[in-house]
Amino acid sequence: MAIAPNGEPTAPDDQLTFPSPDLTPYVDDLWIPPSLSGDRTLSMARSSHRFHRDLDTAPTWSFGGQPYLGPTIEARSGETLKLKFTNNLNGHLFANEIDTTLDGASEEDRTRPRTSVHLHGAVVRPEFDGHTENTFRTGASMTYEFTNGQEATALWYHDHAMGITRLNVPAGLAGMYLIRDEFDTGTSSNPLGLPSGDYEIPLIVADHRFNADGSLNPRTARSTPEGTLQGPMIGDTMSVNGVVMPTLEVARGLYRFRLLNASNWRAYHLYLSNNMPFRVIGNDGGLLNSSVSTTSIRVSPGERADLLIDFSALSGGDTVELRNDEQVNPAIAATSGAYTLPQVMRFTVSSSRGFTKAAPTVLRGGASQPAPLPPAAPVSTRRVVGLTLTAEGMALSNLCYDQDPIEKPKQGSTEVWEIVNSTVEDHPVHLHLVNMRVLSRQSFDINGYLKANPAPPMGNRWAPPADAHLTGQSQAPAPWEAGLKDTVLCPQNTVTRVLIRFPTADELGFDPDAVFTSQSGEQLQGYVWHCHLIDHEDDCMMAKYRIVS
Repeated sequence: MAIAPNGEPTAPDDQLTFPSPDLTPYVDDLWIPPSLSGDRTLSMARSSHRFHRDLDTAPTWSFGGQPYLGPTIEARSGETLKLKFTNNLNGHLFANEIDTTLDGASEEDRTRPRTSVHLHGAVVRPEFDGHTENTFRTGASMTYEFTNGQEATALWYHDHAMGITRLNVPAGLAGMYLIRDEFDTGTSSNPLGLPSGDYEIPLIVADHRFNADGSLNPRTARSTPEGTLQGPMIGDTMSVNGVVMPTLEVARGLYRFRLLNASNWRAYHLYLSNNMPFRVIGNDGGLLNSSVSTTSIRVSPGERADLLIDFSALSGGDTVELRNDEQVNPAIAATSGAYTLPQVMRFTVSSSRGFTKAAPTVLRGGASQPAPLPPAAPVSTRRVVGLTLTAEGMALSNLCYDQDPIEKPKQGSTEVWEIVNSTVEDHPVHLHLVNMRVLSRQSFDINGYLKANPAPPMGNRWAPPADAHLTGQSQAPAPWEAGLKDTVLCPQNTVTRVLIRFPTADELGFDPDAVFTSQSGEQLQGYVWHCHLIDHEDDCMMAKYRIVS
């Protein structure tokens, strides 16, 4: 059902899109994926799932025999976890939508699809990073060794096969991965006094479209021919953990929600319908120094947020909705028929008492707490990179995946990356292996910038600094963006400055620049960075990079 920005239903625009059936919100219970730990084998295979009570059961993909998505994997910081993933995908769920003009995609993907499992946000050897070229087809398997050499945090694992990631992830190849340590143990005796067990819940948020038979529809715009990259895949129906606009009964107490935006394209500006404040205690890279009290938070695709919501002051029978008022870019809305999706999920408060401890405010630096986040390291290099748009399409610094030069930061260096977004969209930028710290954002005069710096043809590196065209004041990041980030939202017509320290081989315990052999026998080296709007990643907004000695 289409919803206008004011929250009132409107008629779907049948002329532009493939509208989902009308679905009543808040009638299905939230499904919570099971938690698993220890070395094991997980099958990637076709499954079946009912997304809403009024939809038929539909074919899906999943990890580990789940109806949709995968189990929540729990690992211990500093302890290696070996996960063997077996590709049992006999035929692609969206075979007709594979665009064989994209890098990596082929006719064979329709019947024997490739996959590669990327543990998003992990510190991991290059051969186990889920490299976009290190894929394996139906009937094959790969064992990944995740060393978990980082503090407690919420990561996620998902497909990363070049050219078909945009289809594999919404088909169901995604799941949460929680790292625990001696401070954030995930048990009732954790030193930080955080909710655990039934009071710690993953929320994997994504938008979808559905056919009349209840199956997933990956197409957005009617004007785009079947099997052709359509730009962004934009849903018209919200889901959480694979359930359309679900409801969750909560006790009167404190809850910890591990929120992940797993959408292909949509960012969300989330708030509670009664404007009740909640606390952000961590993001991509783990806990903040102190919790941040806020009434809203913005999360773009790939980002995670660690939230504490206290329902203690509410009465049994009260309801509170998690809502979204992120406005759709007008240029995208005009061509895709996309609109704001305000209804995410509903919390229904029971009369029982739940977790009664108060929400912690200080999370680092105290007794039985992890050390404070270190101050920013001295900067050795300023590197300007671009999110660029020409008549030939969008790219990173005007280069596609196989085009040189690639970025080669030095091991042990600390750099400021100035990400100049001269496109017409916001883009979340993700670097594999490393974390970033957001320094600032500053708008610039796009017309003056492009007039002074005409873009060359695609394939020529082009990322001129925007210094001479900056406007307004430099804006500090939102308080809940403090700490370590692996995915950072970079708004259009804005320079986003992030601080990155590139670790050495000695610090990592492995050489991040080591050459390794792919499953198909090719020699690969390094990691990738890309836009996490997954359709853009499959097109031309992904690049190799190496951390050189």
